[in-house]
Amino acid sequence: MAAALNEWLTERQFAVSQRLCCVFYPLAFAAIVRAFCRALGHTPAMRLSTPSGVPPEKTRLTAPQLKRVLQLQKRYVDGWWGGRPAALAHHDLSGLDLANQDLSGADLTGANLQGCKLDGARLAKANLFVADLRLASLAGADLSKADLRGARLWGARLEQARLADADLGEGALSSLYAGTPPNELGYETRPADLQSVHAKGADFSGAKLSGAALSMAELADSVLRRADFSNADLRRTDLTGAILESADLSNAKLNGAVMRGAVLSDANLHGAELRGVDITGAIIDPGALHEAIGRGELRGPALRRIASDQLAKLLRLHARWIDSDGNEGQRAELTDADLSGQDLRNVNLALAELTHVALRGSNLSGALLAASDLSLADLREANLSSADLRGASLAHAHLGRAVLTGADLGPLEHVGADGVDIAANLEGAKFFGADLRKATLRQAKVDAADFGGALLDDVDFAEVDLARARINRKSAK
Repeated sequence: MAAALNEWLTERQFAVSQRLCCVFYPLAFAAIVRAFCRALGHTPAMRLSTPSGVPPEKTRLTAPQLKRVLQLQKRYVDGWWGGRPAALAHHDLSGLDLANQDLSGADLTGANLQGCKLDGARLAKANLFVADLRLASLAGADLSKADLRGARLWGARLEQARLADADLGEGALSSLYAGTPPNELGYETRPADLQSVHAKGADFSGAKLSGAALSMAELADSVLRRADFSNADLRRTDLTGAILESADLSNAKLNGAVMRGAVLSDANLHGAELRGVDITGAIIDPGALHEAIGRGELRGPALRRIASDQLAKLLRLHARWIDSDGNEGQRAELTDADLSGQDLRNVNLALAELTHVALRGSNLSGALLAASDLSLADLREANLSSADLRGASLAHAHLGRAVLTGADLGPLEHVGADGVDIAANLEGAKFFGADLRKATLRQAKVDAADFGGALLDDVDFAEVDLARARINRKSAK
C-alpha cells in the first residue's frame, strides 16, 4: 500500500512540473530573445523613421498613461518584479514637470522634451538620442553616461548637472534625399546642439562632445576633465574657472571665448583657434599654445617679474600704509606680478591688491592677508599654513596641493562704522589636493569651489553652504 501511494505521488509531482515548464519556459525564452535583441539595438524604440523615411509622429500620453509608465519605471529602478524601463521614444513630453523623477535607463529616443522641467531628475544611461531638450530645465540632473548624440539642448539649463561620460557627439537621422523618390531613404548627421546652454558648475568629465555646437554657452566653473571637444564650436563661450585638464580641444573653434582662471593642464590645443580668447589667470602649458592658431591674438596681461629690492620697498611702504590707516606709505599693488618661489613668511599684505599674482611654491606661512584680493592668483603648492586670510577674496584662485593647515579663512568681523562682517570669497577656487586640516572656513562663500582630493580633517565649515561646492560631504563633517 505504501509503495503504491509513493508511486502515485511521484507521478503527480512529475505532472505538475511538466505544467510549470510549459508555462515558464516560453516566458524565459521570450525574455532571453528580447534581451538579445536589445543588445543588438533592434528594439522597435530605436527606429528613427517610418518605412517611408518620414519621422514618426510624436505620441502624447494622457496623465493616467504617463503615471502608469512612471510607476513601472520606478519598479524597474527599485528592482521589483514587473517593472520595466520607460519606453517613451518619439513621445511628446513638452512642458511636463518631471523634476526629481528617476528615469535611469529610460528610452527617450527622439522625444520632444522642449521646456520640460527635469531639475534633479536621474537620467543616467538614458537614451536621449536626437531628443529635443530645447529650453528644458535640467539643473542638478544626473545625465552621466546618457546617450545624447544629436540632441538639441539650445538654451537648456544644466547648472550643477552631471554629464560625466555622456555621449554628445553626432547623431544620424534617416531622411529623404532631395529629388529622390519617396521610397528611397538617405541619412543625415547632425551634431549635438548646446548653443547658449546655462551649464555653470556642470560636470562633463570624460564626455564626448566632438563636433558639438557650444557657441555662447555658459560653462563657467564647470568640470571638463578629459572631455573630447575636438572640432567643437566654442566661440564666445564662457569658460571662466573651468577645469579642462587633459581635455581634447584639437581643431576646436574658441575665438572670442573667455577662459579667465581656467585650468588647461595637459590639454590638447593642436589646431585650436584662439583668436581673442581671454586667458587672464589661466593655467596653460606654454608648449601647448605653440600648436594653436591665433595665439598671438590672445588677450590677458603677461606676468611681470619684480626685483627683490623693489619688492622689499613695496612691502615697507605697504606696512606704513597699514599702520597709519592710509595716511602714509602706499598700498601694495601687485596685480600680474610673478612672485613664484618667494620667501614671504609673516609678511603683512592685508588689504593688498594681488589679483592674478603668481605665488606658486611661495612660502606665505603666518602671512597677514586679511581682506586682500587674491582673485585668479596662482597659489599652487604655496605654503599658507597659519596664514590670516579673513575676508580675503580667492575667487577662481588656484590652490592645488597648497598647504593651508590652520589657516583662517573665516570672516573679518566688525568692519567699518556699521560693524559689518566680511566673509572670505572662495567662489570657484580650486583646492584639489590641498591640505586644509584644522583650517577655519566659517561663513565662507564656496559656490563652485573644488575641494576634490583635499585633506579636510577638523576643518571648521560652520555656517557654510556647501550645496554648490564640489566636495566629499562625509569629509566635510
